[in-house]
Amino acid sequence: MRDLSFLLRRMIEAGREAGAAIEEVASSSSFHVQRKEDDSPVTEADLASNRILRKNLCFDEGIAYLSEEEEDDRRRLSFSDLFIVDPLDGTQDFVEKDGSYGINIAFVQDRRPTLAVIVLPTEGSYCYAVKGRGAYYVADGKEEKIHVSSRLSDLVYAVSKTHENERERNVYLRHRDRIASLVALGASRKGVELARGRVDATIRYTAMTKEWDTCAMDLIVTEAGGIFLDTKKNPFLYNREDVYNRDGYAMVNRRENLFLLD
Repeated sequence: MRDLSFLLRRMIEAGREAGAAIEEVASSSSFHVQRKEDDSPVTEADLASNRILRKNLCFDEGIAYLSEEEEDDRRRLSFSDLFIVDPLDGTQDFVEKDGSYGINIAFVQDRRPTLAVIVLPTEGSYCYAVKGRGAYYVADGKEEKIHVSSRLSDLVYAVSKTHENERERNVYLRHRDRIASLVALGASRKGVELARGRVDATIRYTAMTKEWDTCAMDLIVTEAGGIFLDTKKNPFLYNREDVYNRDGYAMVNRRENLFLLD
């Protein structure tokens, strides 16, 4: 039986330390941007964050580790427990210095997240969720339980800051009678804002996100009372052989708002 309180503390401490390292790079006069094979950017901030996460989380040989910034060790597929992390979710936002990035850390058991932490380095805040126990936002030493909004009309719809495509634009153009306003957010910040009740829906029609982009968001949104599915309305399973989310993802505050996918 895992000590979830201990694991959550480790995740939060590791995430906050990694966030400080990211901000140290951000405050430097310049940093080098490289391109991976898929043409996505990577910086020394991504790598420094991953080193900190690995150092703090890889303490138990019974827990596998899947990170965006490491070669995939397929031995993880035989594990029931693993950490799934994105050391810098929204690297393009980091490169553009718009502040809309985060750190995603999820602890998965039997293919579903049990614990999740999303750190927002520029704000010095974080969200966390525990399966069956709700979702929480912590800032300035104050912790509050968070919940999605109840809006079914005049919706606030989140769009991607850097990766929006035509099919995604058509969602809010098609439903302008129900969507009152748009807000552009990067990476997992969309999930945080939905869980806090500030955003009501977002849909990503893309095959390019991966498990580490969605896993922590999934638990935080659902524990805040929201709905998190792929765009074919199927729930996610994690620790897959193929880490790509081939059918994108959608999150809404209320099940009634899944009409946005129609």
